[in-house]
Amino acid sequence: MEAERRVSKKWIMHVVLLLVIMSLLEGCMSLLVPRARKYEYIPVSNSQELFTVIYDTLYRFEEEIHVQTKTYKDFMNMWLELDQQFALHSAFREKDVKLSYLERDGVCKTDIKMKLNACGQAMQYLYAKNVKKYPSKEAEAVGEALIAVRDSIISDSLDEEQKVRKIHDYLISHCEYALDGDVVYYSSTQVLLEEGKAQCQGYSEAFAALCLLSGVKCKVISGNSTFGFGEGAHAWCQVNIGYIWYHIDVTWDDPIPDDPGFIRYDFYLKSDNTMDYTHDWCPYFEECYVDYVM
Repeated sequence: MEAERRVSKKWIMHVVLLLVIMSLLEGCMSLLVPRARKYEYIPVSNSQELFTVIYDTLYRFEEEIHVQTKTYKDFMNMWLELDQQFALHSAFREKDVKLSYLERDGVCKTDIKMKLNACGQAMQYLYAKNVKKYPSKEAEAVGEALIAVRDSIISDSLDEEQKVRKIHDYLISHCEYALDGDVVYYSSTQVLLEEGKAQCQGYSEAFAALCLLSGVKCKVISGNSTFGFGEGAHAWCQVNIGYIWYHIDVTWDDPIPDDPGFIRYDFYLKSDNTMDYTHDWCPYFEECYVDYVM
């Protein structure tokens, strides 16, 4: 009986040892063999489809996009078309984007990796809720400032247009256009909230973030200014009220030089036809059919 117990224990030890060895070997092999890509690659065949995938991902406040084309050349043709139309603006993210690809057997899989800026990271936590805490101290500072502004001006009793007007008026009343200084520095919500100064992207990013946090659909739109305020790259917003999209340019509604207490509505909830006189943008953004009747 005792001998049987010893044999049984010895057999169990051999089995355990074998399992440990197999586990170690499996771990070593996983280091030697490249892991297969487990991403879902979205097929795109034209620039508009690529644009849609990029913007859907950006406004979910995610940092990776995975698309599939026939060749990398096809992808780059689409990418460059969007870039030439200023459709690849850097709202909510850092300027640099990393591209990597694998082309094999008539299929190209491209990975687009962005890095969200402090406002984008704050929106990950506050809006998209795809992280359990603020990703950085800078994101926390921006997020808490955004919530403080929202809670001070927005209430549940307001309708969508009233919320938009409150945000529009707040930014114009509390900020001024930075005529001098580094363009990149003054392009962020963080600087706008901390210093009360910004340029077009800072205004637009802050406006969009406050709208989204107030339950109003909003996107930053990028393109060119073509008249009056200086030609060149420009950013403004499109906002959805009652299922209808409108343009809104908070930057151009803020007087230059700053005039405390004075608020313009020249570029408030406008149609494509109205904005077309002074702005130029990629046709893949939302269509805005009418001016809002105030």
